[in-house]
Amino acid sequence: MRGHFNYLRPDCVTECLDMLDQYGNETAILAGGTDVMISLRTGVKKPRIILDISRLPETRQVEPYGETVRVGSTLTYSELIDHPVIRQEFPALCAAMGCVGSLQIRNVGTLGGNIANSSPAADSIPPMMLRDAEIIIQKKGSSRIQKLEKLIVGAYSNTLEPNELITGIILTKIKKGYRESYQRIGRRKSLSIARINAAILGRLNDSGVIEDARISVGSVAPSPMRMTNVESHLKGRKPELKTILEASRMIAQEIIDLVGVRHSTEYKQPAIAGLALKCLEDVFLDSSVN
Repeated sequence: MRGHFNYLRPDCVTECLDMLDQYGNETAILAGGTDVMISLRTGVKKPRIILDISRLPETRQVEPYGETVRVGSTLTYSELIDHPVIRQEFPALCAAMGCVGSLQIRNVGTLGGNIANSSPAADSIPPMMLRDAEIIIQKKGSSRIQKLEKLIVGAYSNTLEPNELITGIILTKIKKGYRESYQRIGRRKSLSIARINAAILGRLNDSGVIEDARISVGSVAPSPMRMTNVESHLKGRKPELKTILEASRMIAQEIIDLVGVRHSTEYKQPAIAGLALKCLEDVFLDSSVN
C-alpha cells in the first residue's frame, strides 16, 4: 500500500458529517473496502485520511415505510440477502447481490459502496433502477434525495460532493402479480465482473396483456440505464414469443446505436439479445418465476 494516511472511525452520522465537512477533499470513505483498498494499493487514490463508516448505527437498518423500504447504506450484501424483508420484496436485487464477487467479498461489500463507486458493471444497480431507487445523501447541515439514475452520470462518476455521504437507499415495493428477473454474463460463475447484466420487472393484467414493463441493462454503456423505448413498446401487447424476441432484439440494437459499432459488437449484440430474452421469458412466459 502506498503513502501514509490517518485513520478515523466516527461513532455516528453526525460525527461523520463533521469530519467530511472538515476533511472531505482529502478523504477516502471506507465502508466494505472492496473497491477503495484496491485504489489505495495501486496508488489511484492517495488520501490523507481514511474515514471508516462501517459501524455507523444509523446506516445499518432495514426500515419498511408503507409502499417503500429504506435500506441502510452500510449493510453488507450478505446481511441484505439474509434479511427477510429484502428476500421477500426484492428477489432480483437479492439475485444480483448473490453474484457479487465471492462470499468473502459479499460479507464486507456494501450496497452504498456499490452506488458510490458507480461502476458500469455494478450488479446491484439495474435491479434497483427497476424499483425507482432514491438515494439519501447527507452533509453537515443538510440532506437531499436523488434518483439513482440521475446520481450516476458516467463510468465511476456521480454527483456526490466530497463532503457528502450516502446514508440510505429508498426502494419501492411492487403489487401482487409482478415478476422480476436478473441475469448476467461473466467470464466465470463467481469472482468475475459482469460483462453484461440485465434486470427486468413486469406485470400482466387480467386479460393477459403486458400492463407494466421495466428494463435496466448494465455493463454495456458508461452507466446502467433504463430501456424506456422498449418498455413502452411492450406495454399493451400480449406476451407472445414473437413479441418477446422482438423486444430482446430492440434492446440489443438500442445499445449498439448508443455506444457505436466496435470490434466486440459481433459478439455483444447477440449476447445482449440472448440475455434480455432470458429475462423477458422469466418474467412474461415462465410461470415458475417468483
